[in-house]
Amino acid sequence: MADALERITNLVALLMATRAPLTLEQIANELTGQYPLGEAAMRGAFERDKALLRETGVPLETEVLSGSDAGRTGYFIDRDRYELADLHLTADEQHALQLAVAAARLADAHFGLLKLGADRGSAPVVMANIPELPELPVLREATAARAVVSFEYRGSARQLQPFSLLLRERFWYVIGHDLGHGEVRTYRVDRIEGGVGVGEPGAFQRPTGFDPRSVFPADPKLLGDEPSARAEVLVDQPRAGGVVRELGDAAVLERRGDGGVVVEVPCANLDAFRSWLFGLGTHAEVLGPPEVRAAVVEWLGALVAGR
Repeated sequence: MADALERITNLVALLMATRAPLTLEQIANELTGQYPLGEAAMRGAFERDKALLRETGVPLETEVLSGSDAGRTGYFIDRDRYELADLHLTADEQHALQLAVAAARLADAHFGLLKLGADRGSAPVVMANIPELPELPVLREATAARAVVSFEYRGSARQLQPFSLLLRERFWYVIGHDLGHGEVRTYRVDRIEGGVGVGEPGAFQRPTGFDPRSVFPADPKLLGDEPSARAEVLVDQPRAGGVVRELGDAAVLERRGDGGVVVEVPCANLDAFRSWLFGLGTHAEVLGPPEVRAAVVEWLGALVAGR
């Protein structure tokens, strides 16, 4: 379970992003694994978070909901009250803030600078990009309305019955029943290509008692288009013991006489798989399948070329 600081940070991000008030159950569902299980423990942790936010000046508001959630309490952050006031910054202070905003290219932060008196034409050169997620509010509304969504993901068309949106390790995921594959799948929102199409509301029923914790992979290497994808990796003797302890004996395909092992490793998420390989340095070699080996070789070549 996440520590209190991480949970509160994610709670503020969630309530700032939502277009409609969220119930405690919806909040806990989206911040999967960050609130304790059990009604009493979950509510107790949330009440402490509420008190802390209000003590620090965050305008956390409540609203009695109607419709399918009639009579329940919804929570949101009043963005108007949460906006920056005029800080009367000097020209040097404004320039310092502009440099920080340019390094991340955050649209909301740049808008805030303009409100503080920054010159529209004086923005420094962008050093890095942090992608915004225009798909997030669309997916949240579709999830609440039980509407099928359609989008492109890794070059293929998807149709999904969205059950939940999850915030995990700084990334948003949408999880639901993929109509094309006929199974529950998880997709990272920032990797959706283009816009999100939304069908008619009430098109499906969310499974009774659905708990995203039961289907969201704990291992990031399992998060991908083909959750069953596996790679064969040869790990030499200095790192073999540690890898076997990490993956378990069931992952061992072969034990070699020199102390090395061939292990089966999830590789649905190539980024996470490559990160895992990188941690082993020169002590690991991808044996197959050929397309995964080729992708890793290409990645290493790009690193060497400095691209």
